Amino acid sequence: MNDPILARGGADGEPCFLSRRAFIASLAALPAIPAAHVASASPAAATHPKPECVTWSDESATHTTKAAPLVRVMCALIAALAFYVLLAAAPAQARPQIKAHCEVYATNHVDPIAFSEHLHNQIGNTSTTNKSTGDSLFNSPQSSCVESGAGPITWFTSAGWFPVERNETDIQGVNVYYRAPEPEDAVRAIPKGLQLLAVDQDYNCGRGDPFQATPPYSCTGNWSTSVTFPDCIDPNQLGNEATNAVSLRNGQCPADHPYRIPRINFLVTHDNRDGHVTNPLEVSAGFDAWEDYTFMHADYFSANQPVFNNELIDLCLRDAPDSVQFADSRCGAPPK
Repeated sequence: MNDPILARGGADGEPCFLSRRAFIASLAALPAIPAAHVASASPAAATHPKPECVTWSDESATHTTKAAPLVRVMCALIAALAFYVLLAAAPAQARPQIKAHCEVYATNHVDPIAFSEHLHNQIGNTSTTNKSTGDSLFNSPQSSCVESGAGPITWFTSAGWFPVERNETDIQGVNVYYRAPEPEDAVRAIPKGLQLLAVDQDYNCGRGDPFQATPPYSCTGNWSTSVTFPDCIDPNQLGNEATNAVSLRNGQCPADHPYRIPRINFLVTHDNRDGHVTNPLEVSAGFDAWEDYTFMHADYFSANQPVFNNELIDLCLRDAPDSVQFADSRCGAPPK
């Protein structure tokens, strides 16, 4: 889920400093590394034959080698070490993205997509009712989404909601992310009126902790629920959230859902004031009805203002360098 990105670029004449793409491509062209050079790095016996250009004598401590191949091998080892150091140290979401921070503005039973009776937390367009349509939301540009110190996020006029997690009503806010797993330039505009259902949920205990499939019951600090939407849609059935979208597969959208949109994610941060996570965690499934945490889901009703599709997707995703999370201040800012 987390795909750390190395900086795009790298000088072609300096093989020790490669971009991620160039580094990966170069591995296939490298000569086999002699067993004597890697024995200390691997517990397994190496089976590669020793190239003719290299001979080694432990007893005499003398060796002959052609300099260029050895330099290439050593540079590759250095590049590999740097790659894996960066891989371990890279931020969890180190790829181009758009972020909107939204406050929960109401808790009610409103659901203009499925008309379910779940108790929902509402974010985004504050005009949302059970009669809302893509056009009505678009034409009522009211939003609970703000950027700290920068005022309202005027382009975010879509509606979003998710069921209440029982006894976990203190929510700091919801970060809505739009991401584009490679290739970024393949994503397209999100159609107005698109209705999406997300059922892929994960949890973590505090920023920087890994995500897991189950609630973090041992967490004593703030914790998060992450819900991710599918990103391949059938543009001919925007209003059928049960069948209109599937997730990207091996970097491609399937033929029956060929239209690729940015991958949308809700990150719900819980203010853990009492120092524990309700166990077992349950979510609303109707009036006075509750199901276990696996019932967690979210809905998204697309109605963003034109600047999102016409400018931000290009600026923040398609044309953004791999080395940044936020290519411009309008794309958002890292969580504080």
